Amino acid sequence: MTKISIEVCIISARGLGRSTSLLKPQWFAVGWIDPNSKYCTKIYSSGNPNPTWKTKFLFDVDDRSSNLQDLSLTIEIHKREPIFLRDKLHGTANIMLKEFLVKFLKETDTFRTGLEEVGSFQLRKQNSGRPQGFVDISVRISKERDGVSSHSGRNGFHSTDRRTKIALAIEDSLVLSYPTQSQP
Repeated sequence: MTKISIEVCIISARGLGRSTSLLKPQWFAVGWIDPNSKYCTKIYSSGNPNPTWKTKFLFDVDDRSSNLQDLSLTIEIHKREPIFLRDKLHGTANIMLKEFLVKFLKETDTFRTGLEEVGSFQLRKQNSGRPQGFVDISVRISKERDGVSSHSGRNGFHSTDRRTKIALAIEDSLVLSYPTQSQP
């Protein structure tokens, strides 16, 4: 049994729209493959509708796993009001990892150091499916290396309470808890 490491980097988002108020919106992203293990970016507080995070997270899968074809990455972009600190889901992108995994498994000998691809994916409003901008990500797939364990990148971190909360960092100081939605 070989383990495959999948590293996802949430690079940025584009076209999130201008704010109608005088207050600058704050943006953050939440990403996961397993809903019980979510990763979160730092809060981008400049008010620009094109936030940049460059947050990485890593997870391992067994290459003989039966659900390899069904693995999907979910990225949610959230908008936070700067005064009342209320969060609103702006848009969601669901990315099937099947095409990345198939390409890696077919050409494992060619990609000795791994396979990396960068792409932009459409964000959609949850209820209407209306386009809400784009999220840019990179996916790197490689065979598991010794000494590598699941972690988050330097600009984000792993949730500590997997069932109820996600940790958010604001400008390297304050840490807030972000509640997750219950899964049916």
